[in-house]
Amino acid sequence: MQRDLAFEEAVALAPPVQKPAPKAPWHLYLIGTAAVLWSLLNVFDFLATATQFGPYMDRFPDGARQYWETQPAGVFVVWALAVFSSLIGSVLLIRRHALAVRVLGVSTISTIAAMALSYSRPAADYDATRVFAVCIIVVSLLILNYAWHQAKRGILR
Repeated sequence: MQRDLAFEEAVALAPPVQKPAPKAPWHLYLIGTAAVLWSLLNVFDFLATATQFGPYMDRFPDGARQYWETQPAGVFVVWALAVFSSLIGSVLLIRRHALAVRVLGVSTISTIAAMALSYSRPAADYDATRVFAVCIIVVSLLILNYAWHQAKRGILR
């Protein structure tokens, strides 16, 4: 004689149902690629400044070159964390990893800290970099915000 299964028994026998991940929107790859290219520019800027790469540093006025030559090592450590975590986070964004949000968060915080550390000292007649610094922070916040919204929508896994 057969008996009816209780609901809990039937649930235990049924295979687990997984929701398919939503398809990535076209703009994820566009913004992700732009973020990678932006990060690569920042990595180059960091490496060229940290190593005092002549052809790159020669385009700056003397005061700006002296300013960057006398920066404490801690500024470069935080700056390195900012640019390399930005690059890694951007690649993770394209690959649709949810970890991208955390890595880009570290990048944004490091970027703000690096700017605060480097610009806490007076710059010699070269305030244009301060405007560019604000732009870098805004772009970093925008990329982080985009990644957060994509994770919230379930696009990043």
